[in-house]
Amino acid sequence: HNWTGPFLKKIREYKGMSIEKLSEIIKVNPYYIKAIELEDAANLPAAVFVRGYVSQIAKELGLVPKLVADSYMNNFKKNKN
Repeated sequence: HNWTGPFLKKIREYKGMSIEKLSEIIKVNPYYIKAIELEDAANLPAAVFVRGYVSQIAKELGLVPKLVADSYMNNFKKNKN
């Protein structure tokens, strides 16, 4: 599967979790969670941090963190150029 920001947002919403709640649980600024869902590279920190955040989001949503992070980062790197 191609794990994109909008797709992660759909899953989060389907599970009924707000950005604020997710932020509290995984201790990531809601600003970054929004930027990840929007794939807004300009407002995200270095890729190593983004990967960590995506892994934490995936884990909290009951997904496989490595698969989601690998896929998301592939897209992220493509979109960044």
